[in-house]
Amino acid sequence: MPNDDMSNDVPAVTESTTDRRTLLKATSTTLIGGAGLTAASGSASAQSLGPDTIEVDDGWFGWSADDDLPVTDELLVFIHGWFGDTTVSSQATDVRDSLVAGGYTPDETVAIEWPATTLNYFGAKSDTEDVGEVVAGLIEDFSDAGGGNVRLVGHSLGGRCVYWTATKLSDGYEIETVAGLGTAADGSEICGDPWNPGLNNACEVRNYHSQNDSTVGSAYGGFGDTALGTEGAGCDPGSNYTDVDVTDSVGSHLAYLGDDAVGSELAAAINGGSCDD
Repeated sequence: MPNDDMSNDVPAVTESTTDRRTLLKATSTTLIGGAGLTAASGSASAQSLGPDTIEVDDGWFGWSADDDLPVTDELLVFIHGWFGDTTVSSQATDVRDSLVAGGYTPDETVAIEWPATTLNYFGAKSDTEDVGEVVAGLIEDFSDAGGGNVRLVGHSLGGRCVYWTATKLSDGYEIETVAGLGTAADGSEICGDPWNPGLNNACEVRNYHSQNDSTVGSAYGGFGDTALGTEGAGCDPGSNYTDVDVTDSVGSHLAYLGDDAVGSELAAAINGGSCDD
């Protein structure tokens, strides 16, 4: 997915951490007009092997995955957004490479591929709940098999997937890091229903948003709400939740992927170690 050209200097990142308290307005025209949303990816930094891909799909017996997560100490899992299934490997590579440049290197990286190439945006949005439930099951199996820390990152509708994953996780399981990049959602969805209860299943939740993300900003927020991927939550979702403003670095909805400031900030948060055993 082509990102905007960025300076080699990592811009300042503004974040605000909050304490716990307890009309989808998207239109097909608006979102199809931004169909570059997640349609291509291609950072020049992808010199290493691409990540493994696990396909999550709706089959004869419901939604399921075609493989298990690799059991390792540090696992990065990336979930793409609308129209991102054909390029999810390169998107995941961009995210991984930005984290590596920022100082965090996972042992393994997995790209979750789900059927998001459709003009039916509302159907794809609805499917994110099912994708999240399947990924939650994969993480539970990973933990049962002796796996270590999971760092779960999603872009756009993939941001919805990662927040659904945390919400669908069974009691006794935890995701170390959950991060949404330009999440296509209203702030009220994480302030209350449906995702606020799921924050208890994550050690740390970070939401990266940019005022330059007009794709999300034109489809969500308004009428007393916020666009999660543009303005942040606009509330106090929980003590483990942090809104991270990357407006100075991210110039468009596509530009989160492989962005230096996003990668550096998230890597620093991971390496902070507060969630590690």
